[in-house]
Amino acid sequence: MPKRDSKTQVEIPMTRRQFVRSAGAAAAVAAAGLTPRPTAASDLPRVSEDDPMAISLNYVHDAGNADAAKRASDSYCYNCVLYAGAAEDEWAGCSVFPGKAVAGKGWCSVWAKK
Repeated sequence: MPKRDSKTQVEIPMTRRQFVRSAGAAAAVAAAGLTPRPTAASDLPRVSEDDPMAISLNYVHDAGNADAAKRASDSYCYNCVLYAGAAEDEWAGCSVFPGKAVAGKGWCSVWAKK
């Protein structure tokens, strides 16, 4: 039950000591790395090649299916600066398609070398 201040009769939800302890506990949790992590690529929906934005950027899941005249032979999502995963990741996030995962071996016309 909350304490009451005897002079003003206002409920005090927690003491200063309780507040400092709770703030210290929150800081310890954050320092320990127990805060929520960004969504893993496995939790993200995959970009569809039929998505209007994907179509406009010539995105394909398999870079081998991209128009050879538009794509350099060594350009893949996994070696693009916008790819949020590691080179060995099959799927990862991409800043061009926020909230969606792209194929590591995919490609789009926004590709920029890492």
